[in-house]
Amino acid sequence: MKSNFEIDYFSDSKYEYLTIEISFKGQILCQLNKDKGVNNIEIEFFYDFRLLEEEEVIFKFPLDEFLNVLNMVKKDLISIK
Repeated sequence: MKSNFEIDYFSDSKYEYLTIEISFKGQILCQLNKDKGVNNIEIEFFYDFRLLEEEEVIFKFPLDEFLNVLNMVKKDLISIK
């Protein structure tokens, strides 16, 4: 099954460690970082950041799919040094 979620790994100057951004249908949804440690991973939601002009993205998706993406990203953040 094709997912509408995209995951980008990048270095954001606001954070000491690598961060991970999750987008939905090309629209940024949230960013995770581990600056406060692997047991305190933070998630920041962006509801109006980098809005796509060509189409309105409806943020409605299966909860289990989103939770799977979050769990995968969390594991990646923990394993990245």
